[in-house]
Amino acid sequence: MPNPEPTREAPDREQGHAHQPDGTDSSAEWNAEIADENMIPDEDAEL
Repeated sequence: MPNPEPTREAPDREQGHAHQPDGTDSSAEWNAEIADENMIPDEDAEL
């Protein structure tokens, strides 16, 4: 049986990297698009 829920296709771009002000790695949260106000991308985000 096919999945009735729509799914989002994976992006064709490289995974991003991010961190918190204390240096904690937040790359997984950044790539899952679960960001908070303290998250700092390690490079300019592509729009």
